[in-house]
Amino acid sequence: MQTEDEVRATISELWSQVLENDQLTGDTDFFAAGGSSLKSLVMLTELNDAFETEFEIADLVDCRTIDQQVTAVWNRLTRGTSVTRDGHAVLVPLTRDPGRSDVTFVAIHDVGGDVYGYLGLAGEFSGRAGLYGLKAAHEGFEVPRTLSLAGLAEEYVATLESQLGAGRRFVLVGWSLGGLIGFEMAKLFDELGRPAERLVLVDSPYELDLPSPDDAGLFTPEHERALLAGFAWDGAPPGASVAEIWRAVRAGLDAPAKDRLAAELHRRFPLLARVIPHLAGLNDTEFVCYVNRFRSVFQAGRKHRPEGRTTAPVDLLTASRSRNFDARWAEHTSAAFRRLSLDGDHFSVLDRASAPATARTILALAAG
Repeated sequence: MQTEDEVRATISELWSQVLENDQLTGDTDFFAAGGSSLKSLVMLTELNDAFETEFEIADLVDCRTIDQQVTAVWNRLTRGTSVTRDGHAVLVPLTRDPGRSDVTFVAIHDVGGDVYGYLGLAGEFSGRAGLYGLKAAHEGFEVPRTLSLAGLAEEYVATLESQLGAGRRFVLVGWSLGGLIGFEMAKLFDELGRPAERLVLVDSPYELDLPSPDDAGLFTPEHERALLAGFAWDGAPPGASVAEIWRAVRAGLDAPAKDRLAAELHRRFPLLARVIPHLAGLNDTEFVCYVNRFRSVFQAGRKHRPEGRTTAPVDLLTASRSRNFDARWAEHTSAAFRRLSLDGDHFSVLDRASAPATARTILALAAG
């Protein structure tokens, strides 16, 4: 086992590589030194690879200096930890509850299946409110899965109930496709007799649709076969199923092929590039699982149409430079419906520059 000094040396070297700066001190703030959401992802991956750990986003939100990360890693190595999962759902603490309110905020993953998009928001919530993220465990996607947003909502409500307790009051926050899942969760809380405090839809489309006819067939078996035909993989016979194709891809995915395939996936499917920009940096198993998680969640989103109503108030925060405002959302609540505008486009409303304004809006809505 490594000594604490060896842990510090490894972490210091990782910081120097990720931030491209070898003049860092133990109390340097990661983001003040040029860190970004993408660099946070890289750091998370590198830490877990270096120490064979399973750190989540909270460990970079609350441990933003080398000294803090050394303490976190050392405690993890010497005391151990376990990751609690309910089905394929993972509950990620993004910020710790400061104990000022009995309301807990829950951020629901986007089409990528993860909660990386909420990193900027988490930084603003820190010290002000408890924020958890709900993501789909990528380990369950070595092959594509048939999902429904209603089914994911059932898993996520059960996870919140089992891990946080049935007496907790929740504000559900869903950016993009996360808003569609959040709506399904709000209806389930109504059925349990414990309505959500409110549902905040952050630039959520009413229907997950894409304007280009080429994009409409994203990740059909035909698209996958056409994409993978140019790469060196074997073991999948003619007419192979999608699952057989991906098993063969994983078996033959060396580093050069992975880099080329990541670049081609990002070129053909820009949405994938936006939600999983670090694809090429993943190991072979994660690479396949992340792509298939995206594919599975995306297909579930395309099949989904909002139905029914919730008793929770609904706030629709639409980006000023997006096309996601749809007045039909007002029909799906028996309580108050409000629409507010956020300055930016669909992706920028959660980035570090816009996160303070977005966080202020969400916290003000929750405060009534």
